[in-house]
Amino acid sequence: MRLIFLGLALASTAVPAAAKEAAKMLFECDAKSARVEGEAPNLRGNWDFLMDVGGTPNFGLLSVGLVGQAYGGSLALWSTAPVVLRELTLTGNSFHLAVATPDGDVLFDGTLSAKGDRMCGTVTYHGGRTFPAVARKRPSTYETRPPAHRG
Repeated sequence: MRLIFLGLALASTAVPAAAKEAAKMLFECDAKSARVEGEAPNLRGNWDFLMDVGGTPNFGLLSVGLVGQAYGGSLALWSTAPVVLRELTLTGNSFHLAVATPDGDVLFDGTLSAKGDRMCGTVTYHGGRTFPAVARKRPSTYETRPPAHRG
């Protein structure tokens, strides 16, 4: 029993040192965000989502698919219920995303990386609260055509 308490005492002394280290969350896309002229990236797929809520990370999964000629999908964060992706538009390398919540839309606006695999920007909640956020596309072998090429 003494060994158990000694082990717990030693472990508890190491935790405060580790807890003091601030987690560095990177919310910027590469500096060369502007894409060369050509076909728009295909945003369909699963994206790991991270939002910094006052120093507390909020993780989730953004799933993007095609609904007719437009993007649709869902966002499921660990701290909230899944919400419906109502709108996702891309203009150049700038994106606008809106998810429906019972209190109205929550917006995610920002920049798409040059490779089209990172969205970096700001989430705007009801009442104007804003938080930095980033989404990173998961690799996939499944491919669909972008909305512009669908019939």
